[in-house]
Amino acid sequence: MAGAFSEVFTFTVVTSSVANSSVTAVVNGSQDVDFSSIVLSGPAGSFAFNLLLPDPVEVWALPAAGATLTAGFYSLTLTGTNSTAQGSYGGNIAVTPTSPVPEPETYALMLAGLGALSFVARRRRLA
Repeated sequence: MAGAFSEVFTFTVVTSSVANSSVTAVVNGSQDVDFSSIVLSGPAGSFAFNLLLPDPVEVWALPAAGATLTAGFYSLTLTGTNSTAQGSYGGNIAVTPTSPVPEPETYALMLAGLGALSFVARRRRLA
């Protein structure tokens, strides 16, 4: 539909993370989407996207350092105008945990190491 619009996308972050994101709209003939603002909001605060490239290839992105997010519910709000020919846009959000989650193999290796240390300590005590 032509005219002003506001769309909200929601997601949940389960552990402290860093988000990097971009949104792109390309003019195609009479199809055009122009954003006036893009904001990521949640428990960690609000993060405004910056306009990196204007039309005909409109690109918006979070600052280079990304946004540090705490666990919780987030919303991405896009506000702008759409041409009468109804344009389209696309984007992505990459959310990377700030502290890596150990794999099960890591725990298995740690337990095997503790078992070996216990075995050696016990042998020394008995000898």
